This record gives sequence, structure tokens and C-alpha cells, in this order.
Amino acid sequence: MTGVNASQRNYRVILPENALARWLEWLGGFYTLTGPVGGGVAARFTEISKFEQMDLDYQSTMLPPGKKYLFEPVEEVLSFDVSEGVFSSGPYPPGRKRALIGVHPCDVNAILYLDMVFLSGPYADPFYRARRENTFIIALNCKSVTGLCFCHLVGAGPYLKAVSGYDILLTEIGEEEGAERRGGKNRKFMVELVSEKARELCDVFPFSMGEQPEEKDFEKMSRMEAALLKSFRKNLDMEGVQSALLSRPDHHALKETADSRCLSCSNCVMVCPTCFCHDVMDKTDVSLSRSRRVRRWDACQDISFAQVHGGNFRAQRHARLRQFVYHKLDYEEQFGRKGTVGCGRCIRWCPTGIDLTEIARAMME
Repeated sequence: MTGVNASQRNYRVILPENALARWLEWLGGFYTLTGPVGGGVAARFTEISKFEQMDLDYQSTMLPPGKKYLFEPVEEVLSFDVSEGVFSSGPYPPGRKRALIGVHPCDVNAILYLDMVFLSGPYADPFYRARRENTFIIALNCKSVTGLCFCHLVGAGPYLKAVSGYDILLTEIGEEEGAERRGGKNRKFMVELVSEKARELCDVFPFSMGEQPEEKDFEKMSRMEAALLKSFRKNLDMEGVQSALLSRPDHHALKETADSRCLSCSNCVMVCPTCFCHDVMDKTDVSLSRSRRVRRWDACQDISFAQVHGGNFRAQRHARLRQFVYHKLDYEEQFGRKGTVGCGRCIRWCPTGIDLTEIARAMME
């Protein structure tokens, strides 16, 4: 966030919360506003109508916003009616344009990961693409980290470093002077218009209600980020992880954890913001005249996931757990980056508290 040039500063402003709130509610005339409701680590992204409905101090959510709204849990991909001779194929209209407000850096990076999955190569997914193009992303740098966060180990937080793939970046940098004397608090946000889509809104953005950022403001943000980096509790030698996992696929830490604690419940996969596996099934009515093809999230931890003609290549629970750990910490060859963004959801929502970083640490000893 430091060392910006003059042209970059033109798209940055320090804005009081009430001005930001009014502009976002204006944006609601064009987009379905969706933001974090509730607090702590159990907030949820849902549709809102007023800025004050959101809790921008939240730490995490169970379902990641990108995966929830861009790669829907269940969706119809085609349908046909034999009796009427009607065939319908997607992509289905994505509905009203959606603005995701307050997306943390780890979840922005997860969306960028999903972009590589569904938009790269010659066969881009039309359903994902339609929703992605109709989604306006307002990112929010973190104010705090939890004991399970390890985004700093994979470059996914706590401050956003990606330069594209989202539209606006917010950073809370303090409170407006004199706000308490006027009967309340009014936080100030550094607002950066990143994408061309966001910069096209400059004519209606309330720059006049804000302040031009100065070098001291960027220095303050650097100090805030440095303080956050010191507050992380989890550390892992990410340079040594890959070689350790590849050389010890049958390590006792995997088998012992799977045998004693793993329930194969698939919670880890369902809440993971970068897991993209899905199943496709046909559902036909009793008249055999109408049928729908449906895509839904699938999970490598389910014993039926690896069932193929002739057998199951991951029938053992430790093999399925190994697949998840390796996919998050090792498979860089797939997209040139690790499959985890360090959000800690898989640890938090595991009924028995299985921690993939602790498994990796044990395998490195």
C-alpha cells in the first residue's frame, strides 16, 4: 500500500463511514447488496438493504462468499421436456447484478483461484463466467486475525496484495476527528478504486466528502499491517512442506489422525473457499417426460467420491484425508500456487478439530 504514484492516488480517498454508506446504498439501485451480517467467526454473507446491517468487524464466515455466490452449491445446467419438445441449456440468466461488500483478502484470493479453475483454458464454465461478470467485489483488509488464520504463510492476507480481480479495496484507518463530540463514532476508510468498472463510477463517487490521502496515511497502514503480521499464531515452513509431503505419502500422522479423529463428514471440503469438485446428475420425473441435469458440490472425503468401475482408489479414510491435505498444501503444479488461502475454515468447522498445518508439521519432523 506504500510507494504509490500520483496517478494512483487519484483513485484513492479517505472517506468517512457515513459518506461511504450513502454511496453503497446508492449502488444498491444497480446491484443486489450482499455483505457480512453477524460478528466474530460465525458471520454470514447475505443480502442487505442498509449499510448499518453489516458488521465490517467480522473475522470470518462459515461459507466463503465467493464460492457461495459464484459457484453455487446446487444449480441446474440443462433441462428437457420430451412431451413438449422443449430443450433448455445454460447458462441461465445470473439474475440481478450482485455487489459483494467486505470480502476479506483470503476470500478474494480464493475467488482468483476459482477463476483459474473455471475461466482458464478453452472450456470456460459459462455459469461461473456469467455470475463473475455480474459481480462487483468490494474487498476489505483485515483488522484482526484469529488463532487459526495462516493466510500470511501463502501471501493471501491479512492485507490484499493482488492488483486485479476485484473492484474496490477498503481499509479502516481510524475515526473521524470530532466524531465523538458530535454524539457518536464515524470511522474513516481508505477507499481505492481498482478496476475499470469501479473507476467508471468516479463521476458519482463522493470524493468531495473525503480527503486526499497523504504519505502519513500510507505509513499508518503499513504499521497496521506490520502489527497484524506479528499477531499470527500459526507458523509453518512452507518451503519444506512440499518435499516432506511428496516423500512421505504414508506417514503415520495421516493414518493416525484419520483413524482416530476423521469422521469423513466432508465439513472441511464444504467450507473450503478453493475446493471446486462437483458431481453432475440427471433427475427425471415419474412420467419419464421431464428431466433436469443438476450440478452440485462434491467432496473428496466422501467414500463414494473415488468409486469407479472395478473398485475405489481411495477406499481408505487416510487416503482421502491425504488427498485434502495434499491438495491444499502441495499441488502447486496445477495452478502455480497452493490450494489453500489460509483462512482456517477447515480447522474451525471440523467436528474434531483436525488441523492440516499440524499434520504437515508432523510429516516434516
